[in-house]
Amino acid sequence: MTVLRSNYIFDTTTKTTFAGFIQIENGLIQQVGPLSDIPEGAVIDYSDQMIIPSFIDCHVHFYLSALIHAGHLIQLTGATEQAFAEQVSSLPTTNGWKLGIGWFSSDFGQNVYPTKASIDVVCAEVPVMLISGDAHSIWLNTKGLEVLQITKEDIPQGISGEAIFENDELTGCFLEAVAINYLAEVLEIFKEKTTEAYLTYMTHLNQMGVTTIGDVALTGESWDDLVYPSLFQQIEEEATVRAVFYPAMRPEITKLTEIATTYHSPKVQMGGVKQFFDGVTSTHTAFLKEEYETPYFQGDVGSPLIDTERMRQLILLANQQGWPMRIHTIGDEAIHQALTYYQESLAKFPLAKGKYNTLEHLEVMDPCDLPLVNQEQLVISVQPSHLLVGYETLEEEVGEQRASEMFPFHSFLAHGATLAFGTDTPVVVDVTPLESIYYAVARREKSGIPVERLMPTEVISIAEALYAHTQGAAKALSRTDIGSLQVGQRADICILSQNLLTCSEEELLTTEILATMMDGQWVYQK
Repeated sequence: MTVLRSNYIFDTTTKTTFAGFIQIENGLIQQVGPLSDIPEGAVIDYSDQMIIPSFIDCHVHFYLSALIHAGHLIQLTGATEQAFAEQVSSLPTTNGWKLGIGWFSSDFGQNVYPTKASIDVVCAEVPVMLISGDAHSIWLNTKGLEVLQITKEDIPQGISGEAIFENDELTGCFLEAVAINYLAEVLEIFKEKTTEAYLTYMTHLNQMGVTTIGDVALTGESWDDLVYPSLFQQIEEEATVRAVFYPAMRPEITKLTEIATTYHSPKVQMGGVKQFFDGVTSTHTAFLKEEYETPYFQGDVGSPLIDTERMRQLILLANQQGWPMRIHTIGDEAIHQALTYYQESLAKFPLAKGKYNTLEHLEVMDPCDLPLVNQEQLVISVQPSHLLVGYETLEEEVGEQRASEMFPFHSFLAHGATLAFGTDTPVVVDVTPLESIYYAVARREKSGIPVERLMPTEVISIAEALYAHTQGAAKALSRTDIGSLQVGQRADICILSQNLLTCSEEELLTTEILATMMDGQWVYQK
């Protein structure tokens, strides 16, 4: 038996703290109470340090993130195509490829995509693949095209995305599912030796206070969605992070049914399914109600990656099976339609108690649709760090008015939504939960820029942000056994150096993770 005492234990029901104790036995929370009722015997006294449920990152791409952490995939930065290309020569060659991630085409200009020529100048003999920072596009050199045997005649058909051409020749840049089709092929070889990288990355997450992740499909259409439950199962006994995974939802559900039947343990389980309604604003693949600010052509509003009626049928089919659905929606038209279809599905095929559909991202939000977020079995899953990804170009992409209404966290809460936080790693790499809380509360970079905050009316409180990264994130994963410090919950606990609820914005960034517990066992202690 373990008893933890603190003057500041976070109660997710009231979103306040109390002075009390938590008694843990057999991996579960057996008793919670005030200091006056503390059991006799040995007590670990944390005094003015804070006890919270361990953090949950409800939206990650675990495979890519583990490869980055292991040094197989290198994070790059730069503002121009040339700046990225120049870094290629210094990349290590791993499994025959030079691999990097981090570019955004919108940084190069509107409707401007990088080409193989700029990489060929510095690296012609080794295949190169550079993944965009939002993981929706790839950029290959000529050698990469040759190794993958890509020609303009055999681009995958029947899936979303495209190959970019110039003068009827492949440029080496590919978007959306077509891009992921090739990305998965290049990264396939890493799966043979990834379990060690998974365990190492889990240890890294424990140091952030994280003990549960939601591993979601990177694509809804490619042959490989980069979600690999078998890798988690191989290390299940040693794992220090719970994996709730969401493979791509397909019209043919035989394989998905097998997966759901196979993986359902407390550490490794299928939480539901994932799909992509649209793409991203930087490549005009996000689906908008009105034309982009700098349209690529007359009437450019982007488009759905999946036909809207097909998406509706996939939602209904998933919920009919009892599977929660998670849908990537960036543009306001995609958000509107998905919210409407969720309403219909709730009426026809309500999920079991404790299960929730989610919408992911909801960046370009039409205020007219805010009332639709208040649905009984819906969680709004957002990533506070995305506020700072390319915010300088948002007005260029969607216009001043729409840009001013993006990432409306406070408005979601004001309209009765349940908010959940994740990072979407590796779109933004190594963002800690404490940093996510800071971004949601401060609406600016850690440096304090911009001083005027981004969409300042959408600031939320530290308590609401902490809830979103614990109980709210648990709801996004449809987990009823984690996310709070209540009797019967799994003893997944994090110890913080100070009480977050009395911190200033700046003090959030100086807070330390002192210890992390999963199933009543310490998986990290500072």
